[in-house]
Parts: sequence; C-alpha cells; structure tokens
Amino acid sequence: MMTDLTFHLIVVTPEKIFFDGQMRSLVAPGGAGSFGVLANHAPLISTLLPGRLVLTPPDGKKQFLTIGSGFLDILNNEVTLVTETIIQESSSESS
Repeated sequence: MMTDLTFHLIVVTPEKIFFDGQMRSLVAPGGAGSFGVLANHAPLISTLLPGRLVLTPPDGKKQFLTIGSGFLDILNNEVTLVTETIIQESSSESS
C-alpha cells in the first residue's frame, strides 16, 4: 500500500503568500549548504541564503525559483519558508 509521500508547504514573502499546497520534495540554499526536504523530515529550522529553490510537486514537474535570504521551518510535515524576495524562473531548464 502506497503512503502519501507529500508534505504541506507554504512560501511567504513580506507582500503575500506565494504558494500554499502539497510538495513531494524541495531543495533549498541553506545557510550551512543546500539541503533537501522530503515527507516526514525531522524537525528543522534553517536560515536560507539567496539562491535557487527547486520544488517538486505531486505531478513530478520541477519548478525553479530564485529566492532572497530568509528561513525555513519544518515540523510534522508542515514546511514554512519565509523569504524577502521570490522570482519564478522560466519553465525550461537551461544547461
């Protein structure tokens, strides 16, 4: 039997709630280096550096965002990401 391998993510800027929904994974530019988040991650609070945020929603289509500094909090499959700025990158991946 397949369990739900998603977590709830809310992304907040000073202006608005940018995103509120389910995610399969997230990779963030943490203060101590990039790190990934999956469902059932241990509780964590981390600073965030300006850089690239990679989100994988339940449909598997990765989304790339550029964020400013901020912080991320994980507790009981609830992930809150607060950042000064966020910009949606183009959907096509460049190499």
